[in-house]
Amino acid sequence: MIIKILSKIYEILEKNNNIQKDKEYRKKYKIHQTARLGYLQHIVFSGNIEIGAHSYFNSGMIYSGYNSYVKIGEWCAIGYNVNIHADMHDVEFPTGPENDRPIIEESIIIGDHTWIGSNVFILPGVKIGKNCVIGANAVVTKNVPDNSIFAGVPAKLIRKKKNTL
Repeated sequence: MIIKILSKIYEILEKNNNIQKDKEYRKKYKIHQTARLGYLQHIVFSGNIEIGAHSYFNSGMIYSGYNSYVKIGEWCAIGYNVNIHADMHDVEFPTGPENDRPIIEESIIIGDHTWIGSNVFILPGVKIGKNCVIGANAVVTKNVPDNSIFAGVPAKLIRKKKNTL
């Protein structure tokens, strides 16, 4: 009986926390009112972020620096555990005092009607075109043209889509 009561209390607290986090993120970041955020307890945003109408982001991280941004277009489907990082360590100087090491920082743009599979990692400076598919577990290191299907590590063209927008 006590376990059921505690479980119900936890469920209520988690729901309230998710509602609060959703409000906080929509106030802090440019998230269209029709965009959906999935598992809020597994979403971390930081920086300059824009999510377009009717898109959804299930879970993962979106980071940008002070001089970069991440823009997700309209009608995008972002899977679970997706990492979109517009800033990262410079491999020549990856450690040391934070203020003394360089940061790679370039904006990321994801075009309308694009589907990003689960566990995808998108590196700084990448532009993904409209109507694209990025396969699960891909690491996107270079630009992806419109109407393309990319997958792999690093992500490579699998084929062009027959249905173009």
